[in-house]
Amino acid sequence: MCGVSDVRDRSAAFDDVEDYEAVPWNYKAIFGSFKGIPWWAAILCALVPAFIGAFIDISSSKTVGWTFNAVFFVGALVAILLVQRRSLFAPMVQPPLVLAATVPLLVMLTGGVQKGGLAAMAIGLAKPLVDSFPVMAVTTAVTVTLGIIRIVIQKDPNQPSKDEVREAKAELKSRGKPEARKPTREEPAEDRPRRPRPEGTPARRPRPEGAPARRPRPEGAARGERPAGQRRPRPPREDR
Repeated sequence: MCGVSDVRDRSAAFDDVEDYEAVPWNYKAIFGSFKGIPWWAAILCALVPAFIGAFIDISSSKTVGWTFNAVFFVGALVAILLVQRRSLFAPMVQPPLVLAATVPLLVMLTGGVQKGGLAAMAIGLAKPLVDSFPVMAVTTAVTVTLGIIRIVIQKDPNQPSKDEVREAKAELKSRGKPEARKPTREEPAEDRPRRPRPEGTPARRPRPEGAPARRPRPEGAARGERPAGQRRPRPPREDR
């Protein structure tokens, strides 16, 4: 019996380890349970093939062709499919940036720019960019679409549903206590209980021996009036 229980405890421990080592949902690729590639690796997946394909085409025909179009599309597609869920932004928007970084640079390095001023240079750079614009537009549309699909499909499995959130809010409202209403001017607040005075304590502090007696307050002083004998005479009014 002890051996059977030990085997069960070990299998349960191995199950806990497998659950702990599982790849988090935002680190996965679009399929499978393996960990996806980081954002910088996704950029290299599209940049390196595009650079090689552009070099092959521009070296032979001074412009991009089917070699560049094929490897450019496949590289961007692999990047958006294998990148981690949390790093989708870079592969979604990288096709125009990869194109702008590879084609003009290779045109200048391979001598595809004609000598004869700025106009000839602009024409030499513009032709490969115009020829590669259709594949760039299609590739960008595909990567953005796949990125949106991954955002919609690959969600946090522990995220509560709308029904669960609604039930939790209703339960909190049912358990919550009503807030205490503040008293208004028409409704006076409850009197606070006064602190009991210790036994033997006089109501007022006794006057020290030898202290002068308090001067009696003149009549009318309680109402804020000046005594009659202390009123200042008004100055005579000058007739103008």
